[in-house]
Amino acid sequence: MNLETMILTSLHALAAVIWVGGIFFAYRILRPSALSLEPRDRLVLWEKVFRRFFGWVWFFILVLVVSGYWDWITRLGSFEQAPLYLQLMEWIGWLMVVLFIWLFFWPFAKFKIRMAQYEFTEAGHIMNAQMRPIIAINLMLGVIEVVIGASGPFWPVITF
Repeated sequence: MNLETMILTSLHALAAVIWVGGIFFAYRILRPSALSLEPRDRLVLWEKVFRRFFGWVWFFILVLVVSGYWDWITRLGSFEQAPLYLQLMEWIGWLMVVLFIWLFFWPFAKFKIRMAQYEFTEAGHIMNAQMRPIIAINLMLGVIEVVIGASGPFWPVITF
């Protein structure tokens, strides 16, 4: 293994762990803790959290795509040679990206507009009915990705 591979593999793992870990923290730690705040204050907190975290998620996506495909091509030479676990990780990863893009450009955009207009009830509804389910799905998919990434190299060699 050369230095480039070590660096890109490490960046790939870090981006994945921080993205999924951030979702876990927000969903399982911050969300229940924020329930003690007044609804308006809770929404203001979430808007600040989403703005900061979502900016990082765009960076994580870039790192994951570049490092993942670079590693895939340099180690395996072609997409046809990829074992099943890498193919699953690719498809799940792209599903997570698509869900995030939808979340960012539709529900989150509407959430920000409602917050800017001080329409807190509507903003809360968008967050709970539209944003939270997508975040929960991406958390589940991210955990599956971590499990596949950790265990996949030990699976029997299966390709399609």
